[in-house]
Amino acid sequence: MGKVGWRRLAWIVAGLLLFAFVPGCGKEKDEIYPLTVDGTEIMLDQTTMQEIFDAGFTVLVRDDSSGTVQWYEIEADMMLDAESVYTGIYIGRNDERYALISIVTKDACQVRDSVVYALKSTEEGIGKIAISSVLLTDLTEEKAKKIESNLKADGLCTSYVTDSIILRIARENGTTGAVTELEVEVRYDIEYLD
Repeated sequence: MGKVGWRRLAWIVAGLLLFAFVPGCGKEKDEIYPLTVDGTEIMLDQTTMQEIFDAGFTVLVRDDSSGTVQWYEIEADMMLDAESVYTGIYIGRNDERYALISIVTKDACQVRDSVVYALKSTEEGIGKIAISSVLLTDLTEEKAKKIESNLKADGLCTSYVTDSIILRIARENGTTGAVTELEVEVRYDIEYLD
């Protein structure tokens, strides 16, 4: 696994976007659900990447542009642009990738100073991730409704989407089976560059 420089990161990571730094268009913010990944608490819009590195996670990006999958480790001191979003970043341990995260910057900074604003579980992470202290493997429909009473069935998942937050829980057999994926995101107004 190679180390990646900031220029290569810009090409590998799914998107570099400029955005306004007010979550949810200035609307009232919803509660941010406490997440835990392999015992480490992650509060979206608060947890820095330094906390992720300090917890011993490996931070990676995937490059499959050459037709084969290659993984590159992200260095904490790599520089990032101001007012930017970086997606497609995996965190995990021992060659397992537990979650896909997205980070945001206000000022130009090193990766370690950016803030996690979104998390999506991976198949390997289902048994390692908890929301509001409930492991995804134990997250029944009833427990999910206690965490967020406004969850609504939406085809293959249950979701709660507002101007300031997204919570989606995908399950086997629609909305009744075991959790297959969790997605939680603090929303920002994003201006896409052409």
